Amino acid sequence: MARLPYRPKSWRPLRKFIVELRRAARRSRFQPEKVRRNTWLQHRLREAAQRKVQPSRLMARLAQKQARRRLLRRVALACTLTIAIAGGTWSHLFFQEKVTLGGVPYGIIDKFWNDRIARNAYFAGDRQGLHDRLQVLGVEEDIKDFYRDRFTNEHELDRYIHQIMFDRTGYVGEAYEVNNYGRLISVKYKR
Repeated sequence: MARLPYRPKSWRPLRKFIVELRRAARRSRFQPEKVRRNTWLQHRLREAAQRKVQPSRLMARLAQKQARRRLLRRVALACTLTIAIAGGTWSHLFFQEKVTLGGVPYGIIDKFWNDRIARNAYFAGDRQGLHDRLQVLGVEEDIKDFYRDRFTNEHELDRYIHQIMFDRTGYVGEAYEVNNYGRLISVKYKR
C-alpha cells in the first residue's frame, strides 16, 4: 500500500474569516448597525443568491436572441405602418386628383377602366384600337384640360399629352415621330 504525502492543514478559511472581521471592524466605526446585521453567514448566503441569479451562457444567448427578435418585430411593424400611412396618403391625394399615376389623373383612369372595349384593347396590345377608343371617350381632351393651366404654349401641351399617351399605350400619333431616347418629336417642326 502506498502512503499518501502529508499535507499540512490549510488555514485559508480562517485567514479569510479574520480578514473579513478586520474589515467589518473598520466599517463598524462608521456604520455599527449595518455591520451587526450583516454577519459573515448572511454575507455568504447573499453571495450564493447572487450567483444563482446570474444567467447561464445558454440563458444569456436566449435572452439576446429574444431581444433581437423583438427589435426585428418592432422594425417590421414600423416599416409596415410607414408604408401603410404613405400609401393611404398617396391614395387619398390620387383620388382627390392632386397626384397623378403616370401623368394621368384618377378621373381619366376611372373612365378608361369602366369602358370594356378600351380595357380589352389595352390588354390585347391593340394600339390603334385603343387610341381610337380613347379619342371616342374624349380622354385626350380631358388630359389636356387637366394640364392646360401648366402650359402656356398649346403645341407643348399637345406634345406632352401625346408623350403620356405614347408612354402608356405605345401609340404614336400621325403628327409625331419617336427619337432614339423614346421622346416624341413633332414632324412639322422637324423639317
